[in-house]
Amino acid sequence: MPRCDHEEADTRIVVHLKDALDKGCTNCLVRTVDTDVVAILIGKYHSLTSQHQMAAIWVAFGTGKNFMYLDINAICHALGKDRSTALPMFHSFTGCDTTSAFFGKGKKSAWEAWNAYVEVTEAFNNFMNHPYMTVTVNCKQFQLLERFTVIIYNKTSNLDSVNEARRELFSQKNRPMEKIPQRKKPFCSTHCAQSTKLESGQPVINVSRSLQPQRALDGL
Repeated sequence: MPRCDHEEADTRIVVHLKDALDKGCTNCLVRTVDTDVVAILIGKYHSLTSQHQMAAIWVAFGTGKNFMYLDINAICHALGKDRSTALPMFHSFTGCDTTSAFFGKGKKSAWEAWNAYVEVTEAFNNFMNHPYMTVTVNCKQFQLLERFTVIIYNKTSNLDSVNEARRELFSQKNRPMEKIPQRKKPFCSTHCAQSTKLESGQPVINVSRSLQPQRALDGL
């Protein structure tokens, strides 16, 4: 196996899985209690099986009464290629080990929002394919993510702006707008991204290191 610079076991597991497939294994079982590992394996499934079409990947997940076997092949076939490869970005954007979840909204709410707004899959995959890209607030990817965030909180909303959605939700209980809490950080500043500004003053988003590929996964 080539030298690996991964510090996190979550991604290092995929490197060892690829090495096992390269050496002739066709049935692989990964043991984990971490949903991050499951999301990463689903995201890399199509890349792995494009080189090893006979691969059968299973995950022994959970403990005690919650223990189960997950058939990664079946899950990815049910999701389809686009949603499978987008899943790690969806998972990190909606809350994982290194990013906070949206207040009061868990994975179930986020998944329902994804089902209601499948267009955001394009943005998720764009980040997966171009992890070093710089995103401005006016670019399509940012606007897709902002619209997705609105839908997480209100699936019937026609608004595209998080600020407008906050105002709408806040005013539903007849509260005065003067009482609305101020946002302390720009949208996306804590979700897989870091807010900066160009010399022109244009706010931009730089994708976090947590989404950047490491050496041993290059080409997957």
